[in-house]
Amino acid sequence: MTDFVCNHNGKCDDVRVCCTQTEMTLTHEDLERIEALGYSRDDFMVAAEDGFSELRNVNGLCFFYDKDRQECRIYEDRPEGCKYYPVVYDVSRDRCVVDRDCPSWETMDATTIRKLCPKVRALVKTLMKEAAERER
Repeated sequence: MTDFVCNHNGKCDDVRVCCTQTEMTLTHEDLERIEALGYSRDDFMVAAEDGFSELRNVNGLCFFYDKDRQECRIYEDRPEGCKYYPVVYDVSRDRCVVDRDCPSWETMDATTIRKLCPKVRALVKTLMKEAAERER
């Protein structure tokens, strides 16, 4: 898990920004773990144009975001990328950065980013490997 602290008590104007119009890429392991919870892949996943699997958005929100409760329905089993957010990998700069779209991005200190970066890099490597396997 991360040391990230959401300073909005889980609320960003009643909707988590990170759960709005998400483009969260899913690993094979994410897909299998979520399916094991009883969800159908056809319901929560979409195939992105680049061939990756991503979380589906419903009415602009992540499929798993419960707007009434303002929380993730699968938080403990959420995708790996969600666990590391707001630390993301910037391919063009070849480094981990903090997504400044997150209202609490300033709570991320350099130590936490350095700690999470190897995990984020490993996730990107896994996603790229899985994409290459799909192309074969």
